[in-house]
Amino acid sequence: MRTGRKSIFIRLACTLLALSLLSGCAPSGAEAAEAAEQIAAGDLEFTVQQVDYRDKVQPPNPMGYYDYYPEEEGYHYLVLSGSAVNAGDTDFDPDSFHVEAQTGRTIREGKLLIVTAPGAEFWDVLPAGQTGGEWGFYLFALLKDSEEADSISIFYNDDFHKSEEGEEWDRQIRLTL
Repeated sequence: MRTGRKSIFIRLACTLLALSLLSGCAPSGAEAAEAAEQIAAGDLEFTVQQVDYRDKVQPPNPMGYYDYYPEEEGYHYLVLSGSAVNAGDTDFDPDSFHVEAQTGRTIREGKLLIVTAPGAEFWDVLPAGQTGGEWGFYLFALLKDSEEADSISIFYNDDFHKSEEGEEWDRQIRLTL
């Protein structure tokens, strides 16, 4: 039985709120709801606006030729999406993040995609100095139709370099769904 989109989002927001309370930055009232939707890593900030399951992953407003992840029989995609900000002075390569979704005891590899400002295509980098939240992101994993994710984790290094095989990650952000 699938959990409704709203229920997944509420659990995600509650988890993020609990993490912010444990870290000592306890917002109040309307600020708490807003803070609960933020994922921060260095100068990067991702605002989760939607959590859902989809048959395929494509840009929100595709035009002309565009990359996408097609429908696969017996599978669906868990997708967290929203706006992305890079307030730093260096372009961010989404491949420097390692993404995993956990479904019970099974780990499914995921991916972070950057969505261009008009929402027409996926981009290789999140450009530096993007502070308006005009760019977007998809954080996703392919799961069997019978699976529902318990959590999704993002692993990264402090300087955002890609880890070599066997190298440990400096940081982990785990979102319980």
